[in-house]
Amino acid sequence: MKSNNTSCLLSFLGLSIATSPFIFSILTLYLLTEFMTELGKASEEIFRSERLPLLNFPNFDNN
Repeated sequence: MKSNNTSCLLSFLGLSIATSPFIFSILTLYLLTEFMTELGKASEEIFRSERLPLLNFPNFDNN
């Protein structure tokens, strides 16, 4: 019985070590997508029409 219990414990330990990189990669991908979304929102704010200068075009309708 002792050998079976030890192999079961080693199996669970090996499984937990093997799944850790997957959990960390999912967390990293989530944080990366959140960062990219916030970066996109910040870049949108730079190019808003309120912050751009007004361009004065000549009026060609008065002939």
